[in-house]
Amino acid sequence: MATMMLGDPASLTPAQWSGKLAALRSRGATTADPRVAECLAALAYWRVRRVLDADRDHLNPAHVPALADMLRHPHTAVAR
Repeated sequence: MATMMLGDPASLTPAQWSGKLAALRSRGATTADPRVAECLAALAYWRVRRVLDADRDHLNPAHVPALADMLRHPHTAVAR
């Protein structure tokens, strides 16, 4: 699957991305629509960012490379 280059997810707030997604879906857009994919990717960014921001002071700096690697590659050890 090709990776789509998207704009900056921080350019809109989570509420704005959610509203954009709702508007697209209300007009019948599906997950195959690149605009829907962009909204879903931006909302995922905000979910991860919110967790990182909440726990940033507790993270061990030695663990940051492993977390970054998990974001770059699928890991079978991480259950969905």
